[in-house]
Amino acid sequence: MRGSQIEANGKPVSEVAVDLLVEAGAVLAISLDPPTTMGQIARLTIPRLADLCVIDLCAPDGSIKEVAVAATREEIPQELERLRCEHPLDPHGGHPVAQVIRSGEPILLAAMTNTLLSSFAQGSEHARFMIDHGYSSAVVAPLLARGRTLGALSILRLGEGEPYGQDDLDLAYELARRAALAIDNARLFSELRDVEQRLEAILFALAEAITLTDEHDRIVFANQAAAQLFGKRTPLELTGMRQAQTLERFLLLDEHGHRLDSEDIPHRGLFEGESPRARLFRCIEPETGAERWLLARPAPLLDPESQRVRFAVNVYEDVTEVKRAQLAESFMAEASSVLASSMDYPESLGRVARLAVPQLADWCAIDLLDDREGIQRVASHHVDPAKLELSRRLRDSAAATLQERSGVAEVIRTGQPRIFTDIHSEQLSAGAYGAELRGLDARAAIIVPMAGARQTIGAITLASSGPARSLSGLDLGLAVRLGRRAGTTVENARLYTERTRIAQTLQQALLPESLPAIPGAEVEVLYSAAGELNEVGGDFYDVLEYGSDSWMLVIGDVCGKGPRAAGVTALTRHTLRAAAMNGQTPTGMLLTLHQALQRQPPGADLCTVCLVTLAMVAGKAHLSVALAGHHQPLVITREGEVRQIGRPGTLLGVIDPVKIFESDAELSRGETLLLYTDGVPEAGRSGRQLGEAGLLELCAQTQGLDLAGLLQRIERVALERAEGKLRDDIALLGVRL
Repeated sequence: MRGSQIEANGKPVSEVAVDLLVEAGAVLAISLDPPTTMGQIARLTIPRLADLCVIDLCAPDGSIKEVAVAATREEIPQELERLRCEHPLDPHGGHPVAQVIRSGEPILLAAMTNTLLSSFAQGSEHARFMIDHGYSSAVVAPLLARGRTLGALSILRLGEGEPYGQDDLDLAYELARRAALAIDNARLFSELRDVEQRLEAILFALAEAITLTDEHDRIVFANQAAAQLFGKRTPLELTGMRQAQTLERFLLLDEHGHRLDSEDIPHRGLFEGESPRARLFRCIEPETGAERWLLARPAPLLDPESQRVRFAVNVYEDVTEVKRAQLAESFMAEASSVLASSMDYPESLGRVARLAVPQLADWCAIDLLDDREGIQRVASHHVDPAKLELSRRLRDSAAATLQERSGVAEVIRTGQPRIFTDIHSEQLSAGAYGAELRGLDARAAIIVPMAGARQTIGAITLASSGPARSLSGLDLGLAVRLGRRAGTTVENARLYTERTRIAQTLQQALLPESLPAIPGAEVEVLYSAAGELNEVGGDFYDVLEYGSDSWMLVIGDVCGKGPRAAGVTALTRHTLRAAAMNGQTPTGMLLTLHQALQRQPPGADLCTVCLVTLAMVAGKAHLSVALAGHHQPLVITREGEVRQIGRPGTLLGVIDPVKIFESDAELSRGETLLLYTDGVPEAGRSGRQLGEAGLLELCAQTQGLDLAGLLQRIERVALERAEGKLRDDIALLGVRL
């Protein structure tokens, strides 16, 4: 290997060379900063080996960048740096530095004439600089390390000094080899340090709590989120603690409310060869009742040589909002199904109270206003049967009246919900209601109105007693929704003979109150009910956010009409919403809905669904279409071309297995996506129905209409075909970019 030994051809190198390499080795062994390393190398050569030393490195983009200059004359480095900045070396040119970097071989220029200097100069100014400063002899050696050429080391003599020879070439080559290894080590150390700093910054900035534990369950690292989760000010306070010890201050419950021990949280098993497994659990502070849902996800950190587990990485993700929203949607779906399943409202409300306990609270009571403005208890349930009996005795001994200043009476009078986080500090009146809450040892309560169309007709109370449950604003919002749904059900039952009004109220409750705005798109819906008495139909639609910059469009049709169909429609919408909030795919959502429908009592429990996810990217909408027995949606271009998208699948709630296919499509600017129910193609008497072919032809003739006008045109043609008497409801959902 050229120059790799200190001796060449049996002749010892000069003492100057030995001293230079020894000193260079000492400098290079302790330097781990790339700029410092290269600057020290360049200065070592001056003046013992050269009048000028330049170190050039290859940049990631392939260009050549001068990074260190040392010279006997003070003015040369600054002038040369300016020239290199204004006239960088061409990596493909004839400059000796470029040649050495390309070939990986050193070059000896024993004597450099003005003609030679001009031949590889980067312009006239560069040539004049070299000639004026007397470039006379040079050696350029490659910086080789780990099979790569990092750059070049150039040493030069100026003026009439002794020209360089073979020994100088060998010395420069050896110095460059050692320098390259030091430079590469410094670069790797710098990159490692940057990675560690970025990783530490990322870990400390993460919202998820992260700890690193050893085989003795001792915490060796924690981020700030972990410190906050476990009640510490800084991560250092957690260092050295056992992971199980950090959880001992909490009441731990699984998804079903069963008590867990701190040792049950999975991470210890990793050291015994178990596979990583995530666990969802509730973490409750007994003193305040504050509740969090945490998803613990452990992962092993292996020793690269022995492959033994050295540490366990424990990630605690706070999924409280997602889990609460999922539970809320699931509860509302089930409660809606219960309320819509029967016109016997006392029985339905009793089932709702039993559903709310223990899902929402320890105690649930439902009171209605009777004809004489008295408050009548129609349903109640408690986790403790003894407390339920006590509640009945307390209620019988002192019946509540509408004249009481607070509690149920106040909520019914004002129609405003109330939340009492501390029963005693809220100064509830000494009336029957306050006495009942205190007699049940309630520590917090929520009272929400049951609103009818004309007035508040009752109230629902949710109360908590033990430390394992607290009531918050999120619970209040869910209770308000439940109160609205229950109030509607009760009034519908009371006004059963006024079927048109019942149908209108319930149908409105089954459709979204408002649609979210989709940036860059216009959304319109149209719903037209069929039947002389406007019986509640099973057509439904929904639009909701589905992740970041994505939305979900749903339209479907539940078999049949009336209350049962309405209940299944509500179950369908809320189940799809809950599944979407849980992050399921379109196919997964439809399969979840299919399972929910099959668990319903036999009857109107089958439906068709068209589900489209829409993601906005660069002015276009990327669509994913999943069909369950429903008509294919249409895409209408600005030129009037119409095409069907999606692949038909089987309807839901009937037989297994269900076949669902997801198809991709795009919606460009100015194009319209149309979802519709079968009331549109089936409009008209037998033989004169509009049909799918007629609908496609109609859509092709709607150029120039805005989106609302397009839907109205379709409705008008369908009504004309049906001679004003639709056989089935019509639901239309349109989106235009």
